[in-house]
Amino acid sequence: MHARIVIVDDRSTNLRIYAQYVAMMGPEFSAKCFHSAIEALQWLETETADLLVVDYRMPEMNGAEFISKFRSRTAGAHIPAIIITARQDRECRITALDAGATDFLQTPVSHIEFRDRALLLLGQHYRQQELKQSLEANRTGADSTDGDDKGGKSMLEQIIDTTPILINATDRNGKFLFLNSYQAALFGRDPDQLVGRPISDIMERELLERETRRNNVILEKGISLPNFEEKFVSEGIDLTFHCNKSPLRNKDNQTIGVLTTGLDITARKFAEEHRTHLALHDMLTGLPNRTLLAQWMRTAIDESKASGKVAALLLLDLDRFKVINDTRGHQTGDILLRQVAERLTSALDSNGFAARIGGDEFAIVLQNLEDNNKAAAVCTNLLATIGDPYMIGGVEQLIGGSIGIALIPEDGTSPDELLRLADLAMYEAKSSGRNCFCFFSPHMNHIAQLNAGIESDLRDALNSDQLFLEYQPIVDTASGNYVGLEALLRWNHPVRGRLYPSDFIKVANDSGLIGRIGTWVIEAVCKQIALFAEEGIELPHIAVNVSPKQFEYAAMCSEILDLAAKYAIPPGKLAIEITEELLIDNSPKVREQLATLRAGGIQISIDDFGTGYSSLQYLRDLPATRLKIDQTFISRVETSATDRAIISTIGHLAHALNMRVVAEGVETEAQFTLLRASGCDEVQGYLMGRPLSVHNLHRLFKDGAQPFRLAAK
Repeated sequence: MHARIVIVDDRSTNLRIYAQYVAMMGPEFSAKCFHSAIEALQWLETETADLLVVDYRMPEMNGAEFISKFRSRTAGAHIPAIIITARQDRECRITALDAGATDFLQTPVSHIEFRDRALLLLGQHYRQQELKQSLEANRTGADSTDGDDKGGKSMLEQIIDTTPILINATDRNGKFLFLNSYQAALFGRDPDQLVGRPISDIMERELLERETRRNNVILEKGISLPNFEEKFVSEGIDLTFHCNKSPLRNKDNQTIGVLTTGLDITARKFAEEHRTHLALHDMLTGLPNRTLLAQWMRTAIDESKASGKVAALLLLDLDRFKVINDTRGHQTGDILLRQVAERLTSALDSNGFAARIGGDEFAIVLQNLEDNNKAAAVCTNLLATIGDPYMIGGVEQLIGGSIGIALIPEDGTSPDELLRLADLAMYEAKSSGRNCFCFFSPHMNHIAQLNAGIESDLRDALNSDQLFLEYQPIVDTASGNYVGLEALLRWNHPVRGRLYPSDFIKVANDSGLIGRIGTWVIEAVCKQIALFAEEGIELPHIAVNVSPKQFEYAAMCSEILDLAAKYAIPPGKLAIEITEELLIDNSPKVREQLATLRAGGIQISIDDFGTGYSSLQYLRDLPATRLKIDQTFISRVETSATDRAIISTIGHLAHALNMRVVAEGVETEAQFTLLRASGCDEVQGYLMGRPLSVHNLHRLFKDGAQPFRLAAK
């Protein structure tokens, strides 16, 4: 039998591909292609097709509308139709199914998939047509014979019984006139046990009501009901069938009952629902993803408006997850994320749900809250739950969380806006020490808007020479000689004037611009050393502050070493300053990078020592050359014996590790004297000199800088 496949797609490329697929199926298959859905419908008014392949998105009408118009004609009621779509959303597929689509293919479509689906649907279509013709012939024959048993099943009966399609015929009173073995088996019976019995004897109430309603429509109006889905339960398993009902007529064309057929599409429905689940859920944790979160948030917003009760969006970011992920591996990180998801789910009642929206970030929506205190109580509980130890691979892991809270509808009524505000509050919680929660406030939004402007201006600054450097001298406490300089970044903003790092470095870190800025600073320092050297002026080493964010860039070490080589910087003339925060968060990777830099002649200083973790292990393992004591200790050195003892202890420790000790923020001669007595090798601060412009730096070192001396008493 020859099969004609009609293909409708407004794109010529697709038509050529699908027509080629049909040709590859063999000479018994042919394709009729249409760019226009309207032209295809007009052609089908006088011509026949065995299978339709229709694109969902077309300019004149979509695929669902095309199928619906085609199905409205009796001649097209039973022709199988495949919808081809790039969309995965459930509503699109339901719309197409309601219109009468038989199956779906998702682009890009392979030849194998196209062929297999087409052959399956064509085979089912032919079997259904043959069965209907055979039933008609059998009915006509029964009307003209005495119905004697011929002894054994006919070939037709064998075909009907072995076909995996449910087939039954009922009379006007709802009694079975016939049903095949496939359908009888659904009810755990033999066909002979059910013929003559009403459908009410074997169908559960809700299914019976639907079947009766549909049968009455056919009996009253004499029309067919094609392409609907129905569920049957067999041995506790839900099965879904794609069904068709049509009038059962006698030789006088009178409707004497209803003929029902159904194709088992359980596997296809499962696949569709599985694809939908994947589109709306995170594959690692099984939690809803950002798409489903947005849908639920809209529901929560609407319900909050209607009920007048408060709802809240919590944005939770894990603390120290990156450390575990980097040191223990991604597999451990994945296990940890799954355990966090389980704890979040178990900690929430029916008024809350959690979603994973990326990385180690989770969102929680709370509904029907009495007041803000209830949201705070939930956050306290969540932080305690997350903070309990995790046992992974026999090793105990500890993490925390920072939570930002945006209230609904007080702070906003848009999912995107609420996420933005909760994100601001979450970063405020991180800035406040982590492992805590913070409610959004309008002040945060103001700061965020200001930062957004700074980010845009900072991008311009990098391209228009608005950034420049100043250099603060570092003095040896024993000789008074200038033994170093610290490069300090400045920004000549066209509107706001002179800006210091405290005004923009946080934005640079958060926006990712810190990488470009760091490279600019290092090159500017290298260039300055080289320019002075050309004039015969030898500068002491220059230290450059390096942000922990810069260590996330794989090329950072090679960039520094390449720039040092480009400008012929002698070993020891360039130093980088790092903070203890970097050592804690990335210690294995950092040690490797720092060792590479040190081997390349770059000095390394640990800045702000004493304000962070101050781990002796890190000091022992790192190839640092200097230890800079934070100025909070320096400011109290004249009045606090404890601080003097701490400074002295740090000095002994650093010297034991072959490091020089630097005190920063020195402003008085008394501080200088006490620090020298406490073992500090070098000092910097306003007492020795404010940061110098390139011009003043030139003046200081042109003829050789004179040693720094305390004022004579």
